[in-house]
Amino acid sequence: MADHFVAIARGAEGSKYSDFTVGTSSASTALFEFRVLDGVTPKNVEVIKALEAIERFFENPQQVKAAGFDVAS
Repeated sequence: MADHFVAIARGAEGSKYSDFTVGTSSASTALFEFRVLDGVTPKNVEVIKALEAIERFFENPQQVKAAGFDVAS
């Protein structure tokens, strides 16, 4: 079994299913990707909380810089 990935291309809005690439392997060309570990069945609320936490992380410039990300404001 494999982990599950959801990727979205740079500039895509995510308003339609075709904006996403989904599968059981990483999309090497994807700029952004979310992975769910194989062997677990997270609740929908857990997935939403994780995505919101990642959003908060990137909203904090100090955290982003400390983590070594090269992200423009």
